[in-house]
Amino acid sequence: MLTSKSPAVSGLLIAAAALFQGDALTAAPKNPPPATQDLAEVDSDFRYQGEYMGYLPGAGKVGLQLVARGEQNFDVVLYDGGLPGDGWDEEEPQRAQSVLAEGVVAAEVGDFNVTVARNQAFFSDENGRSLGVLRKYDRRSATIGLPAPSEAIVLFDGQKNDHWKNMTVTENGLLEEGCETVDAFGDFTLHLEFRLPYKPLGTSQDRGNSGVYLQRRYEVQVLDSFGDPLAFNHCGAIYRVKAPERNMCLPPLSWQTYDIKFRAARFDEEGNKTENMKITVKHNGIVIHDAVEITTKTGAGKPEGPEPMTILLQDHGNPVRYRNIWLKEGDPFTGSEETMPSPEAYADAHSHSYAGYGYTGYGYGYGGYYAPKSYYGPYTIDWMPYTWDYRMAPLAPPAPYYMHPNHDLPPYPYNW
Repeated sequence: MLTSKSPAVSGLLIAAAALFQGDALTAAPKNPPPATQDLAEVDSDFRYQGEYMGYLPGAGKVGLQLVARGEQNFDVVLYDGGLPGDGWDEEEPQRAQSVLAEGVVAAEVGDFNVTVARNQAFFSDENGRSLGVLRKYDRRSATIGLPAPSEAIVLFDGQKNDHWKNMTVTENGLLEEGCETVDAFGDFTLHLEFRLPYKPLGTSQDRGNSGVYLQRRYEVQVLDSFGDPLAFNHCGAIYRVKAPERNMCLPPLSWQTYDIKFRAARFDEEGNKTENMKITVKHNGIVIHDAVEITTKTGAGKPEGPEPMTILLQDHGNPVRYRNIWLKEGDPFTGSEETMPSPEAYADAHSHSYAGYGYTGYGYGYGGYYAPKSYYGPYTIDWMPYTWDYRMAPLAPPAPYYMHPNHDLPPYPYNW
């Protein structure tokens, strides 16, 4: 359990109060947009929402998620070991609530006082002694932009096509919710990318809701569940049947990925089911369902049966966007396992991602503090599946731990 009683590295003194001066934003709109895909329409809370990561002396790596709940209200979620999918120890995170005031989100989380401003989260103990700083950054799925294999069916690549019924494509080449494939499918591997709207006042199932209906029978839920506890109807769930093993939902307006292995239920000649549906789901490159059997259809799904059926991207009244959708037919649970390039190959291919940051074997800190290399060690693709660079690969040696500034903020006043 994280605690502010952990010994701090001497000399870490951060004049947080001075840094906060002048950080207050202009007043937030009185009526925030109910749901938007447009960065130009977000409210002032959007500047603070997101993920923060870093090291606290004596406590090691920690992660923080700040969730906008509308009208300057926030949930604050603190993870031991790092963020979900990147070191979190799987123990229950510590939670608190806060209200934005004078440009600062402040909360007591467990034994810590946490103050968030200027894309940084400042930690102190009950006596006001500074303990460390986390930086804000954007994570990217390891499978963002994953190209379709040569044998795959490209269902959507930014252009209107004949693969879908009720298809609507936006001016910037994104697929809207509410369409269904023309063809029916049996066993397959499916890749798709989706972006949830920013809807801070939305609650429960009215917060970026859509869904990927496999064979029109089984829904993999699409929902803004960023920072929420696990539930059987949250993002990544096999809807109302099985909760995901971990919440890998990124903040709204981030591009996210599902990589799904689907094996249809089997039936004999008399129509009796002999084998359950089997599924593996990776959410943002992390396994959240591992070859699990599902015994029934989900929610509003069609009854189970032997015939192949279509794939539906559910319209649940929220503007969810999709892109880069492809499908490879065939039983994905037979044959050899897929292989990944080596960490060294990733490092060579993406050296530009961390060039120019002066990496010397020490972590980046704040106020002159540097985390010794022993805090984190070399990263490998087994437990470092993200990169702040937009495109493809996991970060790998010789990169430092990624205390890089957030480069995807909208224009002023959202930059820092």
